Amino acid sequence: ALAAKQKQLASQQQQWIQEVLEARAARGEDNGVWGHIEAVKITTSRMRKELEEERRRLAMVHGNVYDAQKDAIAKLTAEMGSESDLPMVRPGDASVAAPFTSRSPSVRNIVDLIRQGRCTLLSALQQQQIMMLESLISAYVLSALSLEGARSSERQMIASSWLLMIASIAFSYATPVERMHPERPLRRLFHPAIFVSMLGQAAIHLYCMRTAVNMATAEMGPEKLAEVVEFHRRERLRELKEAEQEKAMEEGDWMAASLALWSTPFLPNLLNTCVFLVETAQCVAVLLVNYKGRPWMRGITENHALFLSVGATVVGCAALSWSVFPEINNLIHLEPFPSDAFRFQVMGLVFMSLCGTFIWDRMCIAIFAPRVFSAMVDEARSVTAADLLPALQTLGKALGFLVVLGSGNIVLLIGGWFVYKRMNAKPAQPV
Repeated sequence: ALAAKQKQLASQQQQWIQEVLEARAARGEDNGVWGHIEAVKITTSRMRKELEEERRRLAMVHGNVYDAQKDAIAKLTAEMGSESDLPMVRPGDASVAAPFTSRSPSVRNIVDLIRQGRCTLLSALQQQQIMMLESLISAYVLSALSLEGARSSERQMIASSWLLMIASIAFSYATPVERMHPERPLRRLFHPAIFVSMLGQAAIHLYCMRTAVNMATAEMGPEKLAEVVEFHRRERLRELKEAEQEKAMEEGDWMAASLALWSTPFLPNLLNTCVFLVETAQCVAVLLVNYKGRPWMRGITENHALFLSVGATVVGCAALSWSVFPEINNLIHLEPFPSDAFRFQVMGLVFMSLCGTFIWDRMCIAIFAPRVFSAMVDEARSVTAADLLPALQTLGKALGFLVVLGSGNIVLLIGGWFVYKRMNAKPAQPV
């Protein structure tokens, strides 16, 4: 009925425009461009008004599934013996104050909103924790290296940034779980379970970093430290490279700028190597520890990019410490460790940053938010070895892609793409 009314009004639009123009001509008004615009405006307003009246008439005649409430209100009004002119608001009616409107006679949309809201709230809190802890770690590293006359290698910063960028992007794309848990997540940054945990994590990270700096400086000795200071002092090529980089940036040549940055002179030393390995592990530990996961968002084993980047960081630190691939160590300016004892001490600091902060964080939650901790433990107990298979499959796909890409064989690359499409093809649905 409403569509028929719209069609009728559309057919009468030209007639109404002509009537308005004739009325303007009778009054001696101009019927030029602005006259036609005014006529269309008046006609459109008339169509909108009549369409709204038709909609109201249909609502009074037919109503909707909630009209049973109208009868209840009318009955109540009759019993009170007075008429009421108040507007009747029914479930599903739009509201100016409502962020969204749902006409579905179900609470499913409300549940979805709560699930997504909890995930968003938890993600925001976790991002704030990560920002503060990583800023503190970076500030301490810069100050510790500057006091000893050293600095970070550009190649090391590029290599670690790639891995941390993947983990950070995966961290930011948190996905809510399908089933809403009855326990609410923590909602305040200054909740004791969060604030005390951050203080403890910062203390553990700074202690490990300070220990690594002391170990490296004691092993190097004053002569080696003076050599590093002297190298940076008499470095002249650095100024030339920076000038070339600025020139390339002005010209928009990003490739030249990257090559200039990559080829900046650097003297590998034990202090820089220890700080690089411990700092990289600590940045990943911050992501790992403060990612709460289930029961409010997908767990870390379900977030494949974050899970694999954390594992790659631990394995990579161990491989670099033992110089499994000496070419990679030389490529990113890492100094070989003097002994196995020193190597184990550095790896102990790495695992202390990872495991120590994780235990401290969960202990703070258990003390200050026991119900939240109980919900997290229940979800952790439900994880089985089979839950790791999707992450391992993703790892296999990534390694296979790198192998095929590194081979440079176009035929192998095309064949791998067809195999991938075939593996991920969905079965045809029966008609």
